[in-house]
Amino acid sequence: MPDLSLFHGIAVLIDDEIQDERASIRAIQSQIEAEGCHVVTMSKLPTQASVPNLREVAFFILDWNLYGRSLRDVAGEAAIVVPQGLKEKNAADAIQFLKDLKTIRFAPVFIFTDELVDDITEQLKKHKDLYDEQDPSHILVMSKKEVQEKGIFTVLLTWMQSAPSVYVLKRWERAYQTAKNALFVDFYAKSVLWPLFLWKTYQEDNVSASMELGSLIGRNLLSRMAPFDFDLAPFEDALKSAEADEGKSREILLKVLEGDRFLANEQLHGESIAPGDVFKKGKEFFINIRPDCDCIPRGGSDPNLVKLYLLKGDKLTSGQVSKRHQEKYGSIGEDDSEAVVFAMKDGISVSFQLRELSIEMWGDWKALRIGRLLPPFLTRLQQRYSAYLQRPGLTRVPKAAVPGVPPAASVVVIAPSESKDVNTTAAVSPGGSIKERDDSGPAAALDSDENKTA
Repeated sequence: MPDLSLFHGIAVLIDDEIQDERASIRAIQSQIEAEGCHVVTMSKLPTQASVPNLREVAFFILDWNLYGRSLRDVAGEAAIVVPQGLKEKNAADAIQFLKDLKTIRFAPVFIFTDELVDDITEQLKKHKDLYDEQDPSHILVMSKKEVQEKGIFTVLLTWMQSAPSVYVLKRWERAYQTAKNALFVDFYAKSVLWPLFLWKTYQEDNVSASMELGSLIGRNLLSRMAPFDFDLAPFEDALKSAEADEGKSREILLKVLEGDRFLANEQLHGESIAPGDVFKKGKEFFINIRPDCDCIPRGGSDPNLVKLYLLKGDKLTSGQVSKRHQEKYGSIGEDDSEAVVFAMKDGISVSFQLRELSIEMWGDWKALRIGRLLPPFLTRLQQRYSAYLQRPGLTRVPKAAVPGVPPAASVVVIAPSESKDVNTTAAVSPGGSIKERDDSGPAAALDSDENKTA
């Protein structure tokens, strides 16, 4: 069962009746405090400028209608008719707060109401970037009475069981916070001046001191994070349900794979230049493979004049990907002169050609950038290009020298070896060479017992 302590911490309650001892929100507040959590109460929405101060909050509780008490104070016991304009402004303010909050903190938000839940849900559905009705949303709309009866942490548990990504990210966040604290305590103990010495070193090297300092902190932070111990067994039913719909399952997988290897341009700094930058010109893709240190404008030079080393790439069709797929090894087959990136962006797989490299200026291409390929996928592509540059020229393999090859044959496939020590399939290609996989050379296949001549 997921660990509910992952949500222990600071909870923010926003309700115009929070000061009323008889209000139902006070019972929910008591439930939270009984678990040892700290509660910050607000009677109105925080200002847009103060939203960034909420980035460490564990979860939020928001009363949708924040005008009830003020109207009652004015009308007393008389019947209240809420002006339509007030309703619309209240809803607009709440939605803007939720959007601002999402940019700085991903955390569950409980919207409680004494009115119809469906009315609020319909308003949220109009904002696709905020509320996804297909997947479990981080925004939960419920009646105050239901939450009070079930208990706030029971509701949290039910929600987490439908969203394994929340469980994983919360576990990671706990390890991250521990490592971050250990890092700063350690470096502070060494010297409070440590950033200054490194800053000077980076400036003397004519590189971006800010970027290098950030990279150093990132490396040290990662090295201090303890090994993770995730328990996803309780979510097996959710996986089976998703796999039942093959189309939806594949769509989810492609999105996850893209997130693992590709960063969209919207998430990159506009003037950040790095290896892995991917550009699209017409239907063709291009990727920069120039090393990091050479992508930095030095000595105050114009960034637009930084040279890019670009390899051209073409989209592989679904049929090509299926034909190249090597199920046994879970890889996509490649020729020596290419590097394939599977599901790089929007489910598209791209074959980058290693034969030709073009040198272009950043200023001429920056508007065409669509994102950045990340390590280790970028590292593998760069290594394949390096190996391609260093390939020696070998004498063509004579067809007559290959066992069982008719002289007129253009391509002959040699049967896979049955040897337990050698696991490869070789073929004589039109270029007179022996095709090979990454994990073995041609000699292994030719020396196996099955391929020896009598």
